[in-house]
This record gives sequence, C-alpha cells and structure tokens, in this order.
Amino acid sequence: MDDIAHPPARLQATSSVPISSRHALSRVNNFLDDFQARSTPSKGSDTSITAQLQKLSKALEQECIRQSK
Repeated sequence: MDDIAHPPARLQATSSVPISSRHALSRVNNFLDDFQARSTPSKGSDTSITAQLQKLSKALEQECIRQSK
C-alpha cells in the first residue's frame, strides 16, 4: 500500500502529437521490452504494469490489422 504522506507524482502532458497505430505499437513494444529487461522478479516487481502494457500492445496490433484490411 502506498504511503499516504507521500502520494505518487502526477504527470500531466503539456503537448501531444498524433501518431499512427503502427508507430504507437512499435513504441509500446520497445518500451515493454526495455521495462521487462529492467524489472526482475527478484525485486518483487508489480506485474500489473507489464500486463496492462501487453494488453495495450495487443489492442494496437489488432487495430493495425483492421486498418490494413
């Protein structure tokens, strides 16, 4: 459980640039690979982050397939 005295930092985007689903998929997969390389089971890492990124990757992949038809 998170310490209430020290809430997590809030990130807020100051700008955005639209990118294609294919480009987003590539970036998510690259980030996921890097994230998994840095996170080791011995550190007791939270697998929910990895699971959510994998779901996002799969959804983007399906969207790319639909768009290519």
